[in-house]
Amino acid sequence: MEGFTLRLAIIIACIVFLVAVSRQVAHGKLLLKYSLLWMTLAVASILVALFPGPLFAVSSALGFETPSNFVFFVALFFLLAICLSLSIIASKQALRIKDLVQQEALIEKRLERLEGEDGR
Repeated sequence: MEGFTLRLAIIIACIVFLVAVSRQVAHGKLLLKYSLLWMTLAVASILVALFPGPLFAVSSALGFETPSNFVFFVALFFLLAICLSLSIIASKQALRIKDLVQQEALIEKRLERLEGEDGR
Protein backbone atom coordinates (compact mmCIF):
# COMPACT_ATOMS: atom_id res chain seq x y z
CA MET A 1 0.00 0.00 0.00
CA GLU A 2 2.92 2.33 0.71
CA GLY A 3 4.14 2.04 -2.90
CA PHE A 4 0.69 2.94 -4.18
CA THR A 5 0.60 6.07 -2.01
CA LEU A 6 3.99 7.18 -3.34
CA ARG A 7 2.95 6.57 -6.94
CA LEU A 8 -0.30 8.47 -6.38
CA ALA A 9 1.65 11.39 -4.86
CA ILE A 10 4.00 11.43 -7.87
CA ILE A 11 1.06 11.44 -10.29
CA ILE A 12 -0.69 14.27 -8.45
CA ALA A 13 2.52 16.32 -8.24
CA CYS A 14 3.16 15.87 -11.96
CA ILE A 15 -0.39 16.85 -12.87
CA VAL A 16 -0.09 19.99 -10.71
CA PHE A 17 3.23 20.72 -12.42
CA LEU A 18 1.66 20.24 -15.89
CA VAL A 19 -1.15 22.63 -14.96
CA ALA A 20 1.37 25.20 -13.67
CA VAL A 21 3.44 25.01 -16.86
CA SER A 22 0.30 25.20 -19.01
CA ARG A 23 -0.85 28.31 -17.12
CA GLN A 24 2.54 29.95 -17.69
CA VAL A 25 2.20 29.26 -21.42
CA ALA A 26 -1.41 30.51 -21.45
CA HIS A 27 -0.45 33.76 -19.71
CA GLY A 28 2.42 34.36 -22.11
CA LYS A 29 5.13 34.03 -19.46
CA LEU A 30 6.63 30.92 -21.08
CA LEU A 31 6.83 30.07 -24.76
CA LEU A 32 5.34 26.74 -25.77
CA LYS A 33 8.54 25.55 -27.42
CA TYR A 34 10.44 26.04 -24.14
CA SER A 35 7.77 24.31 -22.08
CA LEU A 36 7.79 21.10 -24.12
CA LEU A 37 10.82 19.66 -22.32
CA TRP A 38 9.20 20.29 -18.93
CA MET A 39 5.92 18.78 -20.10
CA THR A 40 7.72 15.75 -21.51
CA LEU A 41 9.47 15.22 -18.19
CA ALA A 42 6.16 15.40 -16.29
CA VAL A 43 4.39 13.02 -18.67
CA ALA A 44 7.31 10.57 -18.51
CA SER A 45 7.16 10.70 -14.70
CA ILE A 46 3.43 9.98 -14.77
CA LEU A 47 3.97 7.01 -17.10
CA VAL A 48 6.70 5.60 -14.86
CA ALA A 49 4.46 6.02 -11.81
CA LEU A 50 1.59 4.25 -13.59
CA PHE A 51 3.73 1.50 -15.12
CA PRO A 52 6.85 0.92 -12.98
CA GLY A 53 7.59 -2.52 -14.49
CA PRO A 54 9.53 -1.27 -17.53
CA LEU A 55 11.59 0.98 -15.25
CA PHE A 56 12.67 -2.02 -13.19
CA ALA A 57 13.44 -4.04 -16.34
CA VAL A 58 15.45 -1.27 -18.00
CA SER A 59 17.41 -0.42 -14.85
CA SER A 60 18.26 -4.08 -14.33
CA ALA A 61 19.23 -4.57 -17.99
CA LEU A 62 21.56 -1.55 -17.83
CA GLY A 63 23.24 -2.88 -14.70
CA PHE A 64 21.96 -0.47 -12.10
CA GLU A 65 21.90 -1.87 -8.55
CA THR A 66 18.51 -0.35 -7.75
CA PRO A 67 15.85 1.34 -9.86
CA SER A 68 16.26 4.49 -7.75
CA ASN A 69 19.86 4.84 -9.00
CA PHE A 70 18.54 4.63 -12.54
CA VAL A 71 15.89 7.26 -11.78
CA PHE A 72 18.59 9.60 -10.42
CA PHE A 73 20.71 8.97 -13.52
CA VAL A 74 17.79 9.76 -15.84
CA ALA A 75 16.89 12.83 -13.77
CA LEU A 76 20.48 14.07 -14.03
CA PHE A 77 20.38 13.52 -17.80
CA PHE A 78 17.14 15.53 -18.10
CA LEU A 79 18.58 18.35 -16.00
CA LEU A 80 21.68 18.44 -18.18
CA ALA A 81 19.47 18.51 -21.30
CA ILE A 82 17.47 21.40 -19.85
CA CYS A 83 20.66 23.28 -18.95
CA LEU A 84 22.05 22.76 -22.45
CA SER A 85 18.77 23.94 -23.97
CA LEU A 86 18.78 27.07 -21.82
CA SER A 87 22.45 27.74 -22.62
CA ILE A 88 21.73 27.56 -26.34
CA ILE A 89 18.78 29.92 -25.94
CA ALA A 90 20.86 32.39 -23.88
CA SER A 91 23.68 32.29 -26.44
CA LYS A 92 21.31 32.97 -29.33
CA GLN A 93 19.73 35.86 -27.45
CA ALA A 94 23.12 37.36 -26.58
CA LEU A 95 24.12 37.28 -30.25
CA ARG A 96 20.80 38.81 -31.26
CA ILE A 97 21.17 41.58 -28.67
CA LYS A 98 24.69 42.34 -29.95
CA ASP A 99 23.38 42.54 -33.52
CA LEU A 100 20.54 44.85 -32.48
CA VAL A 101 22.88 47.16 -30.56
CA GLN A 102 25.18 47.39 -33.58
CA GLN A 103 22.25 48.12 -35.91
CA GLU A 104 20.97 50.78 -33.54
CA ALA A 105 24.42 52.41 -33.41
CA LEU A 106 24.58 52.51 -37.21
CA ILE A 107 21.10 54.04 -37.40
CA GLU A 108 22.08 56.69 -34.85
CA LYS A 109 25.23 57.50 -36.85
CA ARG A 110 23.20 57.88 -40.06
CA LEU A 111 20.64 60.04 -38.27
CA GLU A 112 23.37 62.33 -36.90
CA ARG A 113 24.88 62.60 -40.37
CA LEU A 114 21.50 63.45 -41.93
CA GLU A 115 20.77 66.03 -39.23
CA GLY A 116 24.21 67.55 -39.84
CA GLU A 117 23.53 67.82 -43.58
CA ASP A 118 20.13 69.45 -42.98
CA GLY A 119 21.69 72.05 -40.70
CA ARG A 120 24.00 73.45 -43.39
